[in-house]
Amino acid sequence: MGRHRPGRVVGVALKVIDLGAQLRRIEFLVPELIPSGYITFLGAREGVGKTTIATALAWQMTRPEGRGEFLGRPVPRGPVIYLNTDAADGESRPVRYWLEQHRNSHPDGEMGGVTVLETTGAGLTPEELGELLGMARDMGARLVIVDSFMGTFPTLDGNKLDQAMRPMLALRDFAAQTGAAVIVTDHLPKKGANEKEGDRGIMGSTGKSAQARAVHLLTRVPPKEVEGRDVLRWEVRKNSFHRSGYALGIEVERLQDEEGRAYGVNLFPCDLPEEPEGQDTRSDRARAAVIALLSEHEGQTVTHAQLEAAAVQGGNVKERSARQAVREALGALGGLVREVRLGGRGAPRAYTYRPEPVRSEEALLIVEEIPPLPLNTHPVREEVLTWD
Repeated sequence: MGRHRPGRVVGVALKVIDLGAQLRRIEFLVPELIPSGYITFLGAREGVGKTTIATALAWQMTRPEGRGEFLGRPVPRGPVIYLNTDAADGESRPVRYWLEQHRNSHPDGEMGGVTVLETTGAGLTPEELGELLGMARDMGARLVIVDSFMGTFPTLDGNKLDQAMRPMLALRDFAAQTGAAVIVTDHLPKKGANEKEGDRGIMGSTGKSAQARAVHLLTRVPPKEVEGRDVLRWEVRKNSFHRSGYALGIEVERLQDEEGRAYGVNLFPCDLPEEPEGQDTRSDRARAAVIALLSEHEGQTVTHAQLEAAAVQGGNVKERSARQAVREALGALGGLVREVRLGGRGAPRAYTYRPEPVRSEEALLIVEEIPPLPLNTHPVREEVLTWD
């Protein structure tokens, strides 16, 4: 059996890892939630509160050492960069508004601790990302917020793996080189019939979530379930270095001055309403992952095995439950999915999702010589940093 020296580069893009070397300890900017040196995704529908939450963390990091806290967890003091591209207006009014609201609630912070940036063109180019990297190094930034992925890379099709992977690899290297926690906000797709908000996760290619080490979803709890209060549900969908698969409650308290105008805001951890009895949220998520994979790759052929794999990963379920989730998801989609048989040994099953219902004369089982969707497509080489 051949041996290769640890650290040696094999071929063009492969490196032998020294399994005997001691692994470095993973540091968390926010204990148990947001790791330093890696990408964290925070997804939500528009208007739910991504900017409120992101600026809350940024502001807490400008407070004196030992005073900052986020969702009941201590956070360190340190420089923050906030790249605002989601609502860029030349003044970053939404970001400044929320920073001022947090300042009014916690006046011991400093506005100078947050550097707010906007792009002057159509998103961020690879060269501009390099400039941002240099700025983060010079400042010793401990947190970099990219708000949002769609606004920062508007020329890319986020549904295509090869296009989504390019900026994700660049941001991954950015986090590793600076040691900063890089939080990327993104959007959730509009929920479909019989879906819960956030069931399908981050909008676009699964390659985005795959490159992030932590993925959190932010949704609003219906006020009728929490006595009319403003409560957000923070779901820990993925956390490679800590526990995942649970949710936190965040109550948003808005303060008003004597004239009834918004003056400040406080965030408090709170309990979430109990799930209805008998509801298996893992099965729900497994079904949602199957539906997401099909709708994400509209018009393309996805094999039954690939759907099962998505159910296993999305719902953290075993193979038997994954098969059941696939059956239920296909049943829910009904005529929107066409079943085909691929050519070759065993004629494996595959499915194609189309937004228009299949006509009755087309609803027959069809045998096709169609290659399955290449879900395991390898990303482009990391040294090629270009969005197009």
